[in-house]
Amino acid sequence: MRVVSAKSLCMVVVMLLAGLVSLGGCSKKSVVAITSGTEAVPAKVESAPPKSSKEERVQPPPMMVAKADDAEIAARKAREAAQKQLADIYFAYDKWALSTEGKNNLAQSAEALKRNSSTKLLIEGHCDERGSREYNLVLGEKRAQETRRYLEALGIKNPVTITSFGKERPVCTEHDESCYWKNRRAHLVVEESK
Repeated sequence: MRVVSAKSLCMVVVMLLAGLVSLGGCSKKSVVAITSGTEAVPAKVESAPPKSSKEERVQPPPMMVAKADDAEIAARKAREAAQKQLADIYFAYDKWALSTEGKNNLAQSAEALKRNSSTKLLIEGHCDERGSREYNLVLGEKRAQETRRYLEALGIKNPVTITSFGKERPVCTEHDESCYWKNRRAHLVVEESK
């Protein structure tokens, strides 16, 4: 019985791998299926010019264009118009009571919301950076709730949800009172209907 040395065994394995690698590049054409929606669309694969048989160019499937329906476009325009008419409501330090200016801004916002009664509204409560994260989350929620209560008292029937971001999403990052004031707010956002 003949014993095969480790060196000759390595040579055989290397030669086999080299043969497998060289055989893998023999394909001239291949087909790739790309799913688009519910049906598969084959992509055209063309061989490269005869100069180099290894290079292939892939032709993408034809571009599909979706048509937006008129109702969707009208709904989006109504949301954008309503959003432009909604003003932020600002609060005093460590308070959630509405100021006279805040009530006036909400009265104007309520008129815009009444014209678009199916518009969904999200009220975000925000705080300045002072205080703990937990405290500001609660304070932001109270500001959002107070804003919702006042809008409901003005007669809006729109679906309203609230959330609190506390001090997590400031609009101003300076460390002075004018910046803190900008961050102590209730922000009204028109949500997309689903």
